[in-house]
Amino acid sequence: MTLPLSDPKIADLLLHCEARGPAPAYDEAGTVARSLEGGDLVVVSDLHLAEGLEHDGRYPGTENFFADDAFHRFLEDTRTRLRHTPAWLVLNGDVVDFMRITVIPHTDDDFGRWAERLRQIGLDYDTDTLRAALIRKERTFGLRTNDFKSVWKLDLSLRGHPLFLAALAEWMLAGHRLVIVRGNHDLEWYWLAVRNLLRLALAEHLAARTGTDLETVLRTTVLPHLHFIHDRLLFDREMLIEHGHVFDRFTAVVGGPVIGDGTELNIPFGSFFNRYLINRIELDYPYIDNVRPREQLLPLLVRERFPLALKLLFFHIPFALRVIPKKYYRYVFGRALVMLLAVGVPLGLMGWHLWQVLSPAAEPVQAALATDSFILRRVTGALQTLLWPILSYFLARIVAYLQLEEPPSLNAFARERFDTLPDCRLITFGHTHNPDQFEHAGRWFYNTGTWVPVIEQSSAEVRFDRTFTFLHLQHAHGRLQPGRLQRWDDAAGRPAPMIIVKKKGEHEEG
Repeated sequence: MTLPLSDPKIADLLLHCEARGPAPAYDEAGTVARSLEGGDLVVVSDLHLAEGLEHDGRYPGTENFFADDAFHRFLEDTRTRLRHTPAWLVLNGDVVDFMRITVIPHTDDDFGRWAERLRQIGLDYDTDTLRAALIRKERTFGLRTNDFKSVWKLDLSLRGHPLFLAALAEWMLAGHRLVIVRGNHDLEWYWLAVRNLLRLALAEHLAARTGTDLETVLRTTVLPHLHFIHDRLLFDREMLIEHGHVFDRFTAVVGGPVIGDGTELNIPFGSFFNRYLINRIELDYPYIDNVRPREQLLPLLVRERFPLALKLLFFHIPFALRVIPKKYYRYVFGRALVMLLAVGVPLGLMGWHLWQVLSPAAEPVQAALATDSFILRRVTGALQTLLWPILSYFLARIVAYLQLEEPPSLNAFARERFDTLPDCRLITFGHTHNPDQFEHAGRWFYNTGTWVPVIEQSSAEVRFDRTFTFLHLQHAHGRLQPGRLQRWDDAAGRPAPMIIVKKKGEHEEG
């Protein structure tokens, strides 16, 4: 698609839209208060858009969102079910998975489009400067987190998901509000340039559809009604919305939002694993990050992609550990040393015992067994059979402990929020990809799950179709009323109640 030439007036409007209006200010300080103005509330989370559909009709291995058409139909249907307007659509974190976007610019056209997109939002970079800004490591792992590099990623994602962008634009055209809450996979919304690119892309779509000039669409439809939330959002003092990654030690950011000279984001421990480990694996084994429960990830690789499992253990994990900032080690590995010793000692003994039997240097042992080749075959066969399952179990526990296991539930943290916010009756998180809800003393908690595929490896869990989940709450008697978590049944073209099974010991106090 050929881009229109940048308009200095539009660029200036975007550069100052939050400081001067008409866009809401971006507040980095804690909880942001808003009023629903009596409108309905719709919440979804964890969409994880990456590069999207490529020109040859295929998706890259790092893509997780394939529901563009379904999401478009979902919002079309939702608009017909609204009782009170304007309604609010909240995308509660991990909307765009910036860490999963690894394609970098290569051609003159790529760099030309990147430079022009930056000029349109008021950033002046020529193509030579952009070429020089790429470092060697980025050619393997994707661009880093600078604002101008994050603009490239977002532009690539929006081009790969045009129907998703259209769904949001049409929601706003109908007079409704759109809110985007930062998650651990889209910390890049911190940058004004990234927020402005989404504003511009929405306005461009609406201007082309309605024939209205771009400035008018920006001033009347997009800028006043698109809200970005840094941490958490509180509607009418009674409905709290936050992504939930701050409760997970591996995805919580330690320190401020930026590092060094303020040109790069301070990303959490888990993001380094996503960038330097998971992304590389998913190029060979797509959806590996969608395995649930996560402690089954390494045994799955050992069983089905053994060479890849070895590469993970002896290259990717050590490399990721080398690039993680040292400040995270005390925070994350506080209890890991004892565990590593407990695991390492038996593994070392097992490896030593196997070496005693199989190594050419262990001839006395082999000579003792050589009198009976049947015994030798049985001993070596048993050791080889037992070694990898035991090794994979212990290594799975290490990997699960260090990164690859998010908390399955944030319910306890929701109760803590209720304790600190006595007027709050309703709370919703995302992050875990596990839809849930409970009621306690007239107060309700919801987790809106995810819209990405989930691969269930545990036979103990009968996993119904638990994606495409959402929350739709309506006003009655002057306040927001609790409801039931739902999922979009795209085959039927309608929402359906979400099936959630309460396990023994869960929410007993409710």
